[in-house]
Parts: sequence; C-alpha cells; structure tokens
Amino acid sequence: MSNRRFIINLLLFTSLFLGAQNVFSQGRIFAVIVGVSEYQNPSGNLSYSHRDAIDMYQLLRPYTLPERIKLLTNSEARHDNIVYYAQQLFRQAKAEDVVIFYFSGHGSYNLFCTYDQYLYFATLQRIFKECKANRKMIFADSCHAGSLRQEGNSAATTTNNQNAGKNVMLFMASRSNQYSFEDGGLQNGSFTYFLISGLKGAADVNKDSYITAFELFSYVNPKVKERSKGVQVPVMWGKFNKNMVILKTR
Repeated sequence: MSNRRFIINLLLFTSLFLGAQNVFSQGRIFAVIVGVSEYQNPSGNLSYSHRDAIDMYQLLRPYTLPERIKLLTNSEARHDNIVYYAQQLFRQAKAEDVVIFYFSGHGSYNLFCTYDQYLYFATLQRIFKECKANRKMIFADSCHAGSLRQEGNSAATTTNNQNAGKNVMLFMASRSNQYSFEDGGLQNGSFTYFLISGLKGAADVNKDSYITAFELFSYVNPKVKERSKGVQVPVMWGKFNKNMVILKTR
C-alpha cells in the first residue's frame, strides 16, 4: 500500500473512531432532582416521592461532581429554588454534556406541584431551550404527566407539542388521563422503581454497557403496565434520536 493511501485510510479510521467516541461519550452530567412528599398544605402529602428523588440522586451522584447535581426534597423543593438551580446548572452545560431534570410528586395538566406552588412546563421549556447540551432529559413520576405531550398512536414516537427545543427527551410516568401510583411493596413510585432499575443495567438488552432511550422505554413501559394491571402507562416523546445514550452503566 502506498504511503498516500495508508495516510488517507488512517485519517478515515481516526475520524470514524473519534465520531464513535463522541456518540458514546458520557459527557458531564448536570442534574436537578426534585421529590415532594410533604407539602405546604399537608392534605396533599405523599409517602415516597422524597425517597424517589433520593434514590435517583444516589444513582446519578457517582457520575458527576457535587456542584453539578442538586437534590431538592419537601420544603427545599420550592418553586423558586427549583427554577434557580435549573437555570444555574443547566446554563453551564456544553453540547457534549447531559442535562437531567427529575420530578416526583403531584402533577396536573402541564404542570408539577412544588412544595409551595405550581411549576408550569412553560418555565422548564424556556430553561431547556436556552441550554446548549445535545442530550436533555425530563423524567416525571406524577399524575397526568402525559398531558405535556400531544396524544398520538405511539407512546414512544409522538412529537412534543411544547417548544422545549431540540434533543429533548421527556419520559413521563403516566398518560394524560392517568394517575401515577406509589407502591408500598416497592417503597417507591412504580415508575421510578423501574426507571432506576433500568438505568442500573436491567434495560441494557444488548449488554454493551450503554442505556439508550429506546432500551429504557422498552424496559420501563411494560414493567409499569404489568405492575399496575394496565391502569398506568408511561410515555416517552420529544425531538431526539431513539438511540441517544442516557447513561453508561458502571
């Protein structure tokens, strides 16, 4: 082989290798994790939402630095606190990074119930749209969470009817007309329990150590449907590649 052809092939191989590295690189993780079991109005108190958030925090904590992840539970999970930390952390993310917003607690149509007031999805939209990360994710274990999407024939492929920008994946615990159930046997919301199980490796069907969006949906959706006997059906949608890597198992 001539030197010229060898160099061309070497450059091509290097380019492909670096491209693959970029696709599967973890990047830095910036996360805001929220769980509300105790509300300002105690009549709305729940049992496990704070624990859901703590469990998600413990899962993600080894993947990032303390200053890049914030856990807010119960009275700390006030509307202004959540917005402040989401803005502060997510604006630091670069294209190769990962941004995660997780919420467990009461929800209604196009909003989440923080400790003291409503967090409207429009607020998260603005924060996510300004963020430069190419992998942005919202997970919500709350009732009627599916109201954030435009209903369609496929829970996995419908497009987001809200303007949160590109490369945003939303994975919600329930359809718009459904409740999201806490499970005393699991000591978690059922969605969160299987979400965390999937991210720990149960969803890694091909055993390549990377959990993709499609793998996670394919694992969590049937598990929650089975556990709830069909009355709770998680939904995933947004403008993202179904093979987008969410997490690399450790």
